[in-house]
Amino acid sequence: MRVLEGKVAVVTGGASGIGRAMAARFKDAGMRVVIADVEVGALETTAAELGVEGVLTDVSDADSVQALADSVQAEHGTAHVVCNNAGVGGGGFIADQTLADWQWVLGVNLWGVIHGIRSFLPMLLANSDGGHIVNTASVAGLVAGAGIGPYNASKFAVVAISETLHKELTMSGANVGVSVLCPGYVRTNIFQSQRNRPESLRNPERAAGGARARNRELEEISRTAMDPADVAARVHAAIIEDRFWITPSPEFLEAVVARAQDIAAGRNPTPGFFGAPDS
Repeated sequence: MRVLEGKVAVVTGGASGIGRAMAARFKDAGMRVVIADVEVGALETTAAELGVEGVLTDVSDADSVQALADSVQAEHGTAHVVCNNAGVGGGGFIADQTLADWQWVLGVNLWGVIHGIRSFLPMLLANSDGGHIVNTASVAGLVAGAGIGPYNASKFAVVAISETLHKELTMSGANVGVSVLCPGYVRTNIFQSQRNRPESLRNPERAAGGARARNRELEEISRTAMDPADVAARVHAAIIEDRFWITPSPEFLEAVVARAQDIAAGRNPTPGFFGAPDS
């Protein structure tokens, strides 16, 4: 999409972090912006500060996302840019994960993207001037490190879904672009994701010992990480240029290449921690 001014953008997870930065960037570009989030206080504050519309939404719930889409269509007629950005983090070795851990992380990070595509893609396809979908994945969707199994799984799936959708829309001649955002460390509050975890999916024995220490280590790294505004600028550019891959953390690409070489050579994966939640 070459021209964004006057168009409608929808950003899930828009109350903070990368989502908030994208909403601010789109607003500055002259777009009408709707942010969706599950955190009421942050949603209301960000909507007021940015001068955008806020809609309370649980992306893990299909009906909630459909209600968001219906609201956008009723209020604005359509959407042109949809950023399926809402995400949560989760640490700990797979042997220590509960079903609730998997359900929570996959519910938000993976099903949130699936629900967003299902509810908004028909709207974008019906636009005479097309549209664009941006799905937030991670470098953890390109190479897997120890200690964040459910997060890795969700982000690898988002990359696969995005790449498949891009191919299908291109093959069908649709005027809808797709981008996948794969950042590394970004200054966000994803390490406090537990604040929004549903009671029904809480794990009373969560984050003991090594997981807590790992989270503190990653939080320290994130304090000097990439500014969300820089990520948003790259997203903006990718939409205008119709670019699929958005990789704002080139320092991680060496590990992605090494993984591909391991696959080609039939080598076993190299053990170790890599990557971190970022959305």
